[in-house]
Amino acid sequence: MLDENTDRGNRKRLLVYAQYFISGSLNTKLLENIEIITAKADAETITNLVLSELRCKGLDIKKLVGIGTDGASVMTGRKNGVVQRLREQVPYLVGIHCAAHRCALAASQAAKRIPLLRQYSDTVSNIFFYFSGSALRSNKLREIQLLLNLPTLKYAQVHSVRRLSLQQAVEVLYRTYPALVMALEHEANTNPTRCDPVAKGLYFEVSQFRFIAMTHMLMDILPFLGKLSKVFQSEDLDFSKVKPIVESTCEALQDFVEVEGLYVDKLTTFVIQEEDKVWYRRPEAESQRGVVQEAIDINVDGFKGFPVEMATEDSNESTCDVELKYYSQQRDVLGKIIPEYVGNIQNILEERFKESELLSKMQVLQPNHIVLAHNSGDIARYGNQNVYILAEHFEAQDINKEEASIEYKQYKRLVVGTFPSASFREICHHMDMTYSEVMPNMAKLLKCCIVLPVSSAQCERGFSTQNRIKSRLRTTLNNASINDLMRISEDGSHTDSFDFKMALKMWKEEKNRKIFA
Repeated sequence: MLDENTDRGNRKRLLVYAQYFISGSLNTKLLENIEIITAKADAETITNLVLSELRCKGLDIKKLVGIGTDGASVMTGRKNGVVQRLREQVPYLVGIHCAAHRCALAASQAAKRIPLLRQYSDTVSNIFFYFSGSALRSNKLREIQLLLNLPTLKYAQVHSVRRLSLQQAVEVLYRTYPALVMALEHEANTNPTRCDPVAKGLYFEVSQFRFIAMTHMLMDILPFLGKLSKVFQSEDLDFSKVKPIVESTCEALQDFVEVEGLYVDKLTTFVIQEEDKVWYRRPEAESQRGVVQEAIDINVDGFKGFPVEMATEDSNESTCDVELKYYSQQRDVLGKIIPEYVGNIQNILEERFKESELLSKMQVLQPNHIVLAHNSGDIARYGNQNVYILAEHFEAQDINKEEASIEYKQYKRLVVGTFPSASFREICHHMDMTYSEVMPNMAKLLKCCIVLPVSSAQCERGFSTQNRIKSRLRTTLNNASINDLMRISEDGSHTDSFDFKMALKMWKEEKNRKIFA
């Protein structure tokens, strides 16, 4: 797994992690945090650094079967990208675009294709910059939040590729919406002789019905993408889990086209028409984190639609009121946006998660697919051709394709008879620990598949570790110290089990220490 980053000392860095399978277990460890000292960090430079590091560590590049990147052109360029250059050394190398990055890009690109959502996203960003750029405005906002018994929250910035940033920003907006409208109205109208044009423009946007309507819609939809992103960042992710979770997410999102989600359903309850005005009136409890999270959990984990009208709030309960503008012109906005937005997300996910021909063939190794073939009475012919192609692709890993094809027939019967409910990682463990002598070629083939890095999220976690170590007050740390401290932080013993006396003894004996002279 590879990824680039700039540290707190404004130094360009390349983080390299190795994923390997040994003793029935899949492991991911830091290989090296490399400082790029050249004037450019192009594909040739990165490739040379990777090859040099592998040689320095005594690792045989011929054992490299896959490489995971963030999808940047310098990494995945078809002619001169890092992956393509490494294929000159290892022709069978499998290049994989990080699943978590693909998910984040899908969320942002789906919104950009709809003008109203693009405008909404710009408004959310402008709200962040408006309040973050002034301590006085932030203080006024905080006072209004306290006055309305709302949580005192800061608005979040929206990043096009930072995972979950839009979801976090929308959730803060939803929980503090009445205070936001009141604060912007106050800033826009406090001094008639010196009207704040930015506040006036933002107030015009957030006081419209479509703004809060799209906020409710996104509160329904974005948690699904957030959950998908978190799954792709988990440490136990392998290729067998990607396609099922993407397909189930697309199917769940389709439900919102047919039946209103919880937050869209709440919107109809909160919007009240009184004479010639329309009010957005909701209980104060709707701003509490627990209430919001409970509604999200119901949507994501137990969504069945909400056809039954929800009970109205207690008339004695405190409410927050906001007057909505242009309700009659915008009341049908969600009926147009939801199908288009959901369709965009589904299309982009399907497009970005199209499996390569090789990865699609690996499905015949998964226990659940083999069991389905057995139940349909087609197990004898199932997967034989695909396994032959896979074995041929990884033939350089000492895999005999003819023998692997024969062993696959035995492997299928073993799965059906002994491990019908095993996950792909579990079957790899059993094959390596128990059946590697009986089916050596199949055991090697499974190892080649399980180590393929479908996500580079570990690199992101590594950069977080790096920035905790090399803080703004420690920018002079040398590269060797950074690598040592990162390994201690990520792979070192817990403080409860660490032998500090032995460490002190070894440190004292390394050389004459003046402190002990």
